[in-house]
Amino acid sequence: MLKETLYTKFKNGSGNKLTAFNCIVLLSYLVVIVFNLFHHELWGDEFHSWNIVKASSSFIDLFQNIRYEGHPPFWYILLFTFSKFSHSLIGLKLFQFLFTFLASTLILFYSPFSRSTKVLLLFGYYFIYEYGIFARNYMPAIFLSFCIALIFSRSFRNKNLIYYSLLLLLSNVHLLGLFLVISLHTAYCFEKRSNFSLFVKHLLVGFLVIIPSAYFIFPPNDSELNLDFWVRIWSEEKFFLIKKVIVESFIPCPDFTNLHWWNTHILTDDTNYTILTRFIFVTVICAIYLTFRKNKTALILLSVNFLLTYLFSLIFPLSTARYVGFMFISFILAAWISAFKFDRLSKIIFFLFLILQIPSGLIASRLDYHQKFSNAADVIEIEKKIPAGYLTVTDYWCLNILSAYLDKSFYILELQKESSFLIWNSEMNVTMNYNYSKGIDNLLSKNQSKPFYFFSTHTSSEILKNHSDENINLQQVDESTGAIEASGNVYLYLVSRK
Repeated sequence: MLKETLYTKFKNGSGNKLTAFNCIVLLSYLVVIVFNLFHHELWGDEFHSWNIVKASSSFIDLFQNIRYEGHPPFWYILLFTFSKFSHSLIGLKLFQFLFTFLASTLILFYSPFSRSTKVLLLFGYYFIYEYGIFARNYMPAIFLSFCIALIFSRSFRNKNLIYYSLLLLLSNVHLLGLFLVISLHTAYCFEKRSNFSLFVKHLLVGFLVIIPSAYFIFPPNDSELNLDFWVRIWSEEKFFLIKKVIVESFIPCPDFTNLHWWNTHILTDDTNYTILTRFIFVTVICAIYLTFRKNKTALILLSVNFLLTYLFSLIFPLSTARYVGFMFISFILAAWISAFKFDRLSKIIFFLFLILQIPSGLIASRLDYHQKFSNAADVIEIEKKIPAGYLTVTDYWCLNILSAYLDKSFYILELQKESSFLIWNSEMNVTMNYNYSKGIDNLLSKNQSKPFYFFSTHTSSEILKNHSDENINLQQVDESTGAIEASGNVYLYLVSRK
């Protein structure tokens, strides 16, 4: 059906200019994405998934290892398949580029948006930076949600089969993808409300579709990041976190004066702007309503997504752009299923939201080019400074880096065992407020007081803070610092007894 539409445009000559424009924009966008991908240094969350799939010997093993992740299996299955042919980290960027290409193609060739809207959307903060180059399971979720929006109001043979297959895939990509599934399907069922039996049938099938993803998302009892953990750190402030979430989602504006500007926001991070933030929050809510005031289905989609995000924010701190940005994605989906049939006021508001994201996207891309996002890759050269025959260990968080770039397991100081990937089970609790001096002393005793090399993401003062031991000498051998990502620095120490 889609092919016929394009064919008809070419046959009639009415789509030639439009198609040429879309091709030029797509090529320009992909050139920027490839350039940014090439210069972007991978960081912890990106290669954490990679370390898990490399260490998994089978799909059963993989499913067991990801039970503590809080993520469904879609992304891990893709990476697992590639990892059996190669352990090169290029696989992460290849999959990221693939889904970025697919999502941008849908926007340009199949979305109902105007030319200017398409350009502003693709070159805004989320699509040119946050979701465009970070090799995570965000862009796959966005691509699948766009596929659903594409067929949302269409009628064709086997539509229900395709629709529910897409819902199943999307719900198994990410928790925020699951929120999009519930939002989209609620809107879909709302469209069927005139036929009660049909409405109930679709509601029931939709519920059955999300069960598999719920199983993977809900952590096991021995997970350190289970519900009890989040309840323990809960505070009444979370009731009002939604204003921060919405402001950051629709007006991404990192504090670029900060060395570690990623995951910051110039307004919401500063209490001096509290009143301004509240005003912007109310303004954004009113603007969103005015944009979709004539389309109840779109308002249902947005309302459900905002409600789910709010409820989730009461438990999990949605403090990063890549999380809150999915509210903006629901905004795009609402416009898509509305077929972009906006009046003048709605279009002006919509364009303003897109225009506001352009500066942050351009600045973020520029800084990511000039400044290392993470220094993780430097461990390859740093390791060469370790003489042969010396024991080399790591702390808990630095294992992620070493396993990804050196492709081998390491002894973890806090856990006193060897591993090749991190797992968020009860062992993670051991790393909290860990006494490094005690761990180092124990390892020196086991190693007959022989010096050993120690990789860490912490400075020497952080390692021995409140746990200094006069009998231990921590000599820094090398370091790689100045990363955008706050925990993206790497240090190598020679540890010995005095």
